[in-house]
Amino acid sequence: MQDTLTVLTQLIVAERPTLLRLMYRIIKNRDAAEDAVQSLFEKIQRVEQTLIIGSPKAYLYRLAANLAIDHARSLCRREDVQDSIDELLWLEDDTPTAEQSTAAKKQLARVEDMIETLPEPMKTFFCLNRFHGLTQTEIARRSGKSVSIVNRYIHQALDRLSAVRED
Repeated sequence: MQDTLTVLTQLIVAERPTLLRLMYRIIKNRDAAEDAVQSLFEKIQRVEQTLIIGSPKAYLYRLAANLAIDHARSLCRREDVQDSIDELLWLEDDTPTAEQSTAAKKQLARVEDMIETLPEPMKTFFCLNRFHGLTQTEIARRSGKSVSIVNRYIHQALDRLSAVRED
């Protein structure tokens, strides 16, 4: 009776094309499938001689499928890492297109026009808060109005501006 290593080696030589197709279907990469077949051969060399295998062909195919799955996962992880590296190194250009720039300019002009048409003191309160960085409390103190009134005017201005932005 032949030893386990000889039987498995003969099987891998005889079944190589079929094993390669099996591994290719799992890995979906010809070179990686070739590497997996080579890994299968190396793995067979490490099988214990005393191991009794009831069905060497089934054992070989199970070993091949498991190695192919391991290779596919490893390849996927490497591709994910490479994609992450590429994203870090080759950031996409964030420069807006001509259409985006034109649309943004039109929207900005509509917003500026809307701010100009705001009634007083809404316009003043909004500009002091958003463009000059004053808090609502500071605006209330300067204008002699209550904080809640200043807050209401600023929110009304924001509501009007959001309506312009949505149009």
